[in-house]
Amino acid sequence: MSQSLQDRQSVSSITSQGAAQLRSVLDHLGIGGVLLAVGLFWSVAGVMLTPTMKFYSWLLTAFVYLPCFYLVARYFNEFRHTVLNRRELWLFLLLFAWSLVSLAWSHDAERYLTIIKRELFFLLLILGWIVWGRTFNRPLQSMMILWGGLAGLYSLAALIAYPMRGIDRMYGFGGFMDNPNPAGYTIAALVVLSCTWWPQKLSARVVWAMLQACSVAFVIMTGSRGSIVSLMAVAAVVVLLGGGRFYRILAIVALVAAVALAIFEPSILQRGDSERMILIKGALELIAQRPWLGIGLSSDYEVSAGGIVFGHCHNLILDTAVQYGVIFTALWVWLWVWLGFRAWRHRAESLGMAILMIWVFATVAQQFDVFTVFGRARAMWMVVWMPFVLSLCLGKSEKQATVAQDHA
Repeated sequence: MSQSLQDRQSVSSITSQGAAQLRSVLDHLGIGGVLLAVGLFWSVAGVMLTPTMKFYSWLLTAFVYLPCFYLVARYFNEFRHTVLNRRELWLFLLLFAWSLVSLAWSHDAERYLTIIKRELFFLLLILGWIVWGRTFNRPLQSMMILWGGLAGLYSLAALIAYPMRGIDRMYGFGGFMDNPNPAGYTIAALVVLSCTWWPQKLSARVVWAMLQACSVAFVIMTGSRGSIVSLMAVAAVVVLLGGGRFYRILAIVALVAAVALAIFEPSILQRGDSERMILIKGALELIAQRPWLGIGLSSDYEVSAGGIVFGHCHNLILDTAVQYGVIFTALWVWLWVWLGFRAWRHRAESLGMAILMIWVFATVAQQFDVFTVFGRARAMWMVVWMPFVLSLCLGKSEKQATVAQDHA
């Protein structure tokens, strides 16, 4: 009876905290802020839940693009102050403008308006995160926890259905997740974002650990080596940085499990480097042809490897250099390192540590798979841009102590 009463009190406490956070959003940004909060939650959750990519985009328009445009216009002075005081945002806007200017020498001149519209919509998504995330901290962390729980439930459903689906490598149920690699990176990124939070009660910790374990199992069964290696890199950083004995133990268990996986499932290593070295060589040859300006935004290119022609080089830095040239790429790398340094300085905060870990995850992941700097919102957009938008949320919004962090 006492346990039941405690559970009801816990649920009541969570509900009241959620209501208080909703009132905070309403007080600061009004209905537009609430709509934007729903849209930003959907920008990540919708990757798992959307039945079609068009449906995903419709909801982004209704709940992100339009509210963001309204809020930037209404609070323009505050937004201008943010821009003037965050030099990394200056650099981002410079690179974004540069990418649009590169249309002048792109091969897809007949698609100018379509490409510009796509890029401006994506800019609104990034600005929406900055407008909302710079104002709030606790609702942002709550959103990350919800994503982690949702990823666990999604993974649990996929694991239960796996024997009946007749598939070899695990993937999701459609939409953006209907491919092992995007599915693996998406779930892995959500594990990283939410793993700094653990409930205080033992029973809740067990449930949360099971959900996280389902997500990790899902990632492993996708066979996406890039996402697995990226998770291992995060675990290694946690072991080096600490963060409490509890987290170090979890990280060590993860590393041991990864080694065991390589030993008992040798097929993962037997797949070789999937022609990555040949792709890198082909990309370097393309860069040498147009080293300073690149081929321009949205221009297609081909790289041959093992008799197969690829429209990408499986490496974000090389793809950026092919598209925009080496100077643009050097500025992008500078911006990326800048973001990592900011997260490092805030690593004592739960939000700062989460951002540092997703930055490490993204830094490794971008070396292995198909990522682009600019483009439409899609399954793996969060791997590139989550560290950026979350890093810009540090420094002004209220600083919260680590929620239920174990320093035992």
